[in-house]
Amino acid sequence: MRADLDRLMAEYNLDAIVVLGDETPNSQRDYLTSRARAGGSIYKKRGEPAVYVVSPMEIDEAAKSGLAVKTMYDFGLAELQKQHRGDIPAIRRGIMQNIFKSLGISGRVGLYGTHEVNSTVPFIMMMLDNTMGVELATSEENRPDLFSRMYETKDDQEIAALRDVGKRTSQLVSDTWEFISQHYATSLEIGSPIVDKNGNPLTIGAVKRFIRMRAMELDVTEEDTIFAQGRDAALPHSRGEDDDVLQVGKSIVYDIFPKHIHSGYYHDMTRTWCIGVAPADVQAAYDDVMHVFHETQARMKIGEDAKLFQEMALDYFESKEHPTPRTRNDTMDGYVHSLGHGLGLNIHEAPGLRLYGPSKLEAGNVFTVEPGLYYPDRGYGVRVEDTVYLDDEGKLQTLTDFRYDLVIPIRVR
Repeated sequence: MRADLDRLMAEYNLDAIVVLGDETPNSQRDYLTSRARAGGSIYKKRGEPAVYVVSPMEIDEAAKSGLAVKTMYDFGLAELQKQHRGDIPAIRRGIMQNIFKSLGISGRVGLYGTHEVNSTVPFIMMMLDNTMGVELATSEENRPDLFSRMYETKDDQEIAALRDVGKRTSQLVSDTWEFISQHYATSLEIGSPIVDKNGNPLTIGAVKRFIRMRAMELDVTEEDTIFAQGRDAALPHSRGEDDDVLQVGKSIVYDIFPKHIHSGYYHDMTRTWCIGVAPADVQAAYDDVMHVFHETQARMKIGEDAKLFQEMALDYFESKEHPTPRTRNDTMDGYVHSLGHGLGLNIHEAPGLRLYGPSKLEAGNVFTVEPGLYYPDRGYGVRVEDTVYLDDEGKLQTLTDFRYDLVIPIRVR
């Protein structure tokens, strides 16, 4: 969490960090500024407050970050413009040198953020200039970077934001269920089409339009939602085909990962549905997935190796004769991915619930639990996912609030 920044800078032997930024979306800058709506870059010496350098037009917005705010004019921009008469590279170089000198930045400096490459390269070259007294620190192999370490745990403010977007996402999924259930099946035979009251087929595209419109009303962004049916549901990252008509008994994987338009925090949840009836093979796979879903969560506690839960998933699925990467490393059938991942201002963060990794669970971890089984040749896939966190007492709490029913009841027309 953000409170760990100085401690982690000392652990990583960093005297200062620079988070470069322009108008490009920038999760690391968002993290340190509580998503203040301003461009600019952040300069921070270990043990001292961070300084947010922005355009004069963005001072008020940047001030909402709670950081010390300055503009380039505070570091001699006007004088440099007169001195260099339109030589932009020289002006930029002078500004950076003035910022480093004014803030006393020297020694090992970590470079982060998101910034246009053509502007970043000269900045890096300047840092490598021996006269600057700066050593550019690079990421070490097999060691998470500074921000990944901070992302591993969330503070109370972040948990509140995550809880809020989880509530909105759960409502959106509930509304999607209700939208589908208001339609009709032409019969309850597997493969029968789903239609509206006028007999027009209900397509995946129509469902996605409903999701997008409802997401706007709930103040969450929605893009790349997975709403995939049948064989597509067995391809974990297939988004589904808009023209496909929903059918009775075909498995639907609905994986949605919106972020709140104000806080910027994500939620991630998945449900698998069958409309009208569930075929026996889909029901059996669903039961196996739900077993792993519940049993792994029942074991999660502070101090446990995160990889233990992936091992539990592999053990159980293999006992049920499902292929896994451990039994066949090129498999696209059965269980093909890790059990979960952290999330926050990024949809994928630490910790990861995978077989290889150093993470131990700790208070403040926020992560998904998402076992799944996939059989493209059999025409179905199953995945269930909640976002959860470990509270200060070590209790696992869910941020997702929607039931796990497999079958959406439907009327026959």
